[in-house]
Amino acid sequence: MLALLLVTGRTPQNHIANTTDARSALVRATLQSAVAHVNTGAQRAPAPTPGPAVMDELCGVNGPDLARAGNETIEQHVARLTQTAISHWQSALAASEDPRRQAIGLALANAQPKPTFDSEPSKDTPVNNKLVLLAIETSDPAIYSLAIGQCQGDFYDMAPGPCQGLSWKHWADIDPGNAVPWLWIAAKAERAGDQQGVEESLAKAASAARTDAYGAALSATALGALPGDTTPLEKAVAGADVISILRVGAPIETVSLCSETAIRQPVRKKQCSAIATALAAQGSTLIELRLASFLADRLAFPQDMRTALNTESKNARGALTRSYPWRDSAGGAKFGCNTVLEYDSIIDALQAAGGNERAAARALVAAGRH
Repeated sequence: MLALLLVTGRTPQNHIANTTDARSALVRATLQSAVAHVNTGAQRAPAPTPGPAVMDELCGVNGPDLARAGNETIEQHVARLTQTAISHWQSALAASEDPRRQAIGLALANAQPKPTFDSEPSKDTPVNNKLVLLAIETSDPAIYSLAIGQCQGDFYDMAPGPCQGLSWKHWADIDPGNAVPWLWIAAKAERAGDQQGVEESLAKAASAARTDAYGAALSATALGALPGDTTPLEKAVAGADVISILRVGAPIETVSLCSETAIRQPVRKKQCSAIATALAAQGSTLIELRLASFLADRLAFPQDMRTALNTESKNARGALTRSYPWRDSAGGAKFGCNTVLEYDSIIDALQAAGGNERAAARALVAAGRH
């Protein structure tokens, strides 16, 4: 979900405050196009009207390679120049004997650093089919979470085809003690008007020992597999690709489950307090940090805790969401060295923090980046 924040340049504070908008933003964010990274130059953005040749400013690139080909956008130009290196990295992951690396290599075929929401291609693709099978065969919660992120369809259901072999409930079954799948089950039950289902699922989430969607572990594995001779531009693409495939975390719909009306019930207030406390202590993503801060305010947690969470959330947003080359507001030199190297430092911090967005942001803030 960080991909959406990087493109927009802000955490979804208004979306969190308005749960209808939150649901729409989250569903759209998790329904990014399932297209292959290789040979996707023409798919990553609509083809523009033909125009005169353009020479782009691209970090580490010189000579004729600076010229765009045909109707390319700058993003397509970058994808073409980095295609060979990114394809080798992706293929090496997919060919690994380690199941998690295999899963990441498969999911990277769906990477899209700059999401588009105008159309949603079928998720019934050979890559997703292999990923679903791997998730089912291994029963590895991290792989299962990654696969669900590629397969999620409308209203928290899985998309048609082999994706139907996955479910939030099965994730919960193979991952006891994890609140995340139970929060999604509760959100789905609320959407269906199943109040008993909401209550049972929230009780499970509130009593869970952990809150983990495995984005940190997966991104650390993926970034750790980059070759030592990766160029700055290639690293930027790889980092953006990894972030774009991590589509599942604690759901924004938790705000609706813990609405002002709902928490008037003592049991629900106690459950929501436990969930907010867990997110504050264990949440590893910007979304989870913002959720913790919002819920802490709503539940009237101690003021010092609320202030600390709000400050951390604001600083983390500034540290992680600036200098994203695929954001339209990045300007004409958005793939020049100033922007790319600054973005690469964020990817380096993310890798050093074991994929934990929150820990990476703390390190960047400590270094004066916020």
